[in-house]
Amino acid sequence: MMNVLYLDSMLYYDTQFQQGTRIAIWHVTEDLDELFYLLPDDVSVREEANRRFKSQKRILEWVAVRVLLYDMLDRQVDIFYDDDGAPHLPDYEKMDISISHTKDYVAVALATEGEIGIDIEQIADRVEKVRERFVREDEQAQNINQLLLHWSAKETAFKMLHRRKVDFLKHFKVLPFKEEQEGTFQLQEFKTDDEQVLNVNYKIFPDFVLTYSTYMED
Repeated sequence: MMNVLYLDSMLYYDTQFQQGTRIAIWHVTEDLDELFYLLPDDVSVREEANRRFKSQKRILEWVAVRVLLYDMLDRQVDIFYDDDGAPHLPDYEKMDISISHTKDYVAVALATEGEIGIDIEQIADRVEKVRERFVREDEQAQNINQLLLHWSAKETAFKMLHRRKVDFLKHFKVLPFKEEQEGTFQLQEFKTDDEQVLNVNYKIFPDFVLTYSTYMED
């Protein structure tokens, strides 16, 4: 029998920030065999993971996401990926899903209404080396956390809006905000004709930053 109490105790972060929307993060301290043990049917997951990936690190992340999703839904389900790489849940046609991972952590966001996007990024100074790829001249990113929040917010928007061929410099702009431990800031997107302004929620953890957002079509 699956140890559900163990699953719940290993959740690093779990919250519902509005009706029908849930965010959960798993701190992956288990090895691959331990993760497989946490799934009711590990055989099909093992087979698919070995077909998809050669890297043990990618397999570990991929399986950890399924363990986390099993805990969130209280059942093991399949994840389908479309041609753009966006995940979908065939068993839950009205539920949107977004997935992210960074060093030792995986995150899943679920929404029963509208679209959802999530991203987590490890806190590390290597982001400074690529800032010109995603920070516009009219954006304000003065330190590592702000750089990571800019990048993470644009990743979140990209996932949520399911846009193809998005340029983070041309199509997304993070509006000025005061950095705190957690809060909300706005991101303007220029990819669509209506040029929406999106609300992006964020939280800064010791090891990583988290951003997530929802979008409802008119």
